Amino acid sequence: MIQEFARRAQEQHPDLIVAGGKCNAHTGIGDPYLPFIELMGLLTGDVAAKWDAGIITREHAVRLWQLTPHAALAIWEHGQDLIDTFVPGAALVERTQAASTVFLNWLEKLKKVVERKSALPADSMLQQSSLFAQVTRVLQALSRQQPLLLVLDDLQWIDAGSASLLFHLGRSISGSRLLVVGAFRSDEVALGREGDRHPLESIVLEFKRDLGDIEIEVGKTAGRAFVDALIDSEPNRLGEEFRSTLFRQTKGHALFTIELLRNMQEGGFIQKDAEGIWAAGPELNWDALPARIDAVIEERMSRLTDWLREVLTVASVEGEEFTAEAIAQRQDTEVRELVKSLSSELDKRHHLVSAKEIRQLNVRRLSLYVFQHSLFQRYLYNRLDEIERSLLHGEVGHILETLYGEQADEISLKLARHFHEAGETENAVKYFHKSGERAVRVSANLEAIQHFRLALKLLETLPESIERDKQELTLQLALTVPLMAVQGFASPELGRAATRARDLCQKFGDPPEVFMALTQIGLYYSTRPEYRKALEIGDQTFKLAEMLDDPMTKAIAYYNTSWPWLNLGDLTRALELTERMSEVYDPEKYGYLAYVFGYDLGVMSQAFGSWCLWLLGYPDRAEKQMETALSQARKIGHPHTLAFALVGAIAMQWFLRNREGVDRYVDELDPVSYENGFIFFIGHVLIYQGEKKTLEGEVEEGIAQMWEGVATIRATGSETCLTRLQTRMGDACLQAGEIEKGLKAVGEGLEFKDRLEELYMEAELLRLKGELLRLQGADGGDVEKLFREAVTIAKKQEEKSLELRAVMSLSRLLQKQGKKDEAKALLEEVYGWFTEGFDRPDLQDAKALLSELF
Repeated sequence: MIQEFARRAQEQHPDLIVAGGKCNAHTGIGDPYLPFIELMGLLTGDVAAKWDAGIITREHAVRLWQLTPHAALAIWEHGQDLIDTFVPGAALVERTQAASTVFLNWLEKLKKVVERKSALPADSMLQQSSLFAQVTRVLQALSRQQPLLLVLDDLQWIDAGSASLLFHLGRSISGSRLLVVGAFRSDEVALGREGDRHPLESIVLEFKRDLGDIEIEVGKTAGRAFVDALIDSEPNRLGEEFRSTLFRQTKGHALFTIELLRNMQEGGFIQKDAEGIWAAGPELNWDALPARIDAVIEERMSRLTDWLREVLTVASVEGEEFTAEAIAQRQDTEVRELVKSLSSELDKRHHLVSAKEIRQLNVRRLSLYVFQHSLFQRYLYNRLDEIERSLLHGEVGHILETLYGEQADEISLKLARHFHEAGETENAVKYFHKSGERAVRVSANLEAIQHFRLALKLLETLPESIERDKQELTLQLALTVPLMAVQGFASPELGRAATRARDLCQKFGDPPEVFMALTQIGLYYSTRPEYRKALEIGDQTFKLAEMLDDPMTKAIAYYNTSWPWLNLGDLTRALELTERMSEVYDPEKYGYLAYVFGYDLGVMSQAFGSWCLWLLGYPDRAEKQMETALSQARKIGHPHTLAFALVGAIAMQWFLRNREGVDRYVDELDPVSYENGFIFFIGHVLIYQGEKKTLEGEVEEGIAQMWEGVATIRATGSETCLTRLQTRMGDACLQAGEIEKGLKAVGEGLEFKDRLEELYMEAELLRLKGELLRLQGADGGDVEKLFREAVTIAKKQEEKSLELRAVMSLSRLLQKQGKKDEAKALLEEVYGWFTEGFDRPDLQDAKALLSELF
């Protein structure tokens, strides 16, 4: 029905572009974006295989081919992350060049993007939401060029990523010349998935709520009308009694009706007369006809020769979609002979299979066919006993592995299924691992986690050995990447995976693998945060780095311990580590690590160092270094690194009390965070925007938004930075005169400080608490005690900038108490220490206060 709709639509609209994709019953649930990748392939000119196989007409192929340059331009302008995730980059460039009749000045830029993408590993921090937004923007851009009809078939088998993408697309295309038609079997969806509600069910309900009655329930709306229309598709004299009996027998079930009618034709129960018109034959006996769908399928299969039946049985093991070359090899038959049988006997005569496409590999072409209905495939597959199934799965798996050769990773999930069903655990683990890696490359992190978990579960059934442990180590390290993206840097499962990896390393002591495992667990403890544990791990990474004597490992080791030391208040040591890191870190050589760890280590190290410089009392140098880090982040073009750098720059401008600078960088961080789906940074944006509202008089709404931001950050599993953010909240409340709310914020900041041993903001938290209590009218002695404690802590941690603020608060209090000499002496000492930053607000305020004290 959909094919006919698309055909008529193309006839009526010469500029209409039709593209589609199909989910797969056996691999689709875990094969990320399967229908959308097929769809995007067609839109970018990957049409030869379907044209060769006769799946699409020449006119249809030409329309898609002519769209190729426009699609490539849309991807370059609106969706560069789709390159090598949804569309192979090199093939895109090649097809664009072939399809273009004019010079494209942007094509060289596209080539450079493709080259850069191919030279880098997959970005571990590329979020699904960002990919979805890019797919939507590309499709919207193409729909402005020509109207689009996108067909998604067999959505009952949709994978989680495609379901989310479909929902995002459906909510975003209003007003576009774009129609999405999806087909699914409602009975399959009603069964749910793994004990939960089917993802498509909620999507359809949500679309109905927003868009109205968009669902055509074929089984309910067709019924008798479908039976009549099917009969009347050819000239006939089949009257009301025949039609009503056929409807009563099949209840309008499309496949059953078609198959039963075909059965009647082939059995002579209805016949064509001399004029070529169908009529009931003399032998028509309804009781002799199959009364159930499985019975009509069984009768159809019984008409096949033993050889054809065996061919289809082997094909059913591969799945709804199967490979002619694989079946031919299993049956020891010439491929050409088998293809002839598939196309003539099983397609045109028996209507059991149809051609799908020709897949071009590096060394061969494969002919792909599909069962015309899943019930045919299930019938044959379910008639196999467990032993037959297992043996056939193993044989088919090995044949497909050989056929695909070096490109076997492309069907890794299919191979994993075959070897799992065959009981070949080692091979199943291997291909579930590869399936997980493929999912990570396209940011389908939920699917990746599922594949890695299954591989680990299967590994547990294998006997203990060094090889088994090494394989588990690789899997545990691989699992940390999608866990980091989905659950945050400090999720418990990530910690367990990293800890297990460390334990496994200790068994066989391969230094590079041990180093990477320790690095992952060190980062985990740093962001959770458990800074002392992070430093324990850091000591081990230092030893390994020295043993390996490699600049990269040394740079990572320096970075991995600088953040914990900063938070523990040892700023001098933290600064030294960042400086040593800068000496050995080569951004050109090691920049790819941003795609492994989620951010560029060099940029982050510079940012940490700039904070240390400000705290230690060097504001000019601090701002300059932060600007260098931000400039490097922009140059790299890695969104997650840029988000981190912007947070660092925002904090620096807040340290410097430059409200304009804060707002400027928040305005830049906002779209970077939301467009890329960075939840951790969305939390920061909420806090910063709430802070601005609070300072501008929208106190209730602003403070509520700041708390919302804190909750968002904590939801990622990370609590690092919260003392600083609570300090900002307390400072905003102080400036807005909201004493109680300010004391609550500062109180939580001090609680975080005690629990997490995050000490670098302790002096400022105590000072703010004192200022808030002073405004509340608290006892002067209690306030003075807090200020003096803040001064002591700042001195201990060599935080000259915070010491200056604490001394100014104390001096103002002493001035009011008539102790001007002591106030003056304290302030003169700390002010006299500074050698730069005299045009900054803190030092200007100190200078003005000193003038008052003379």
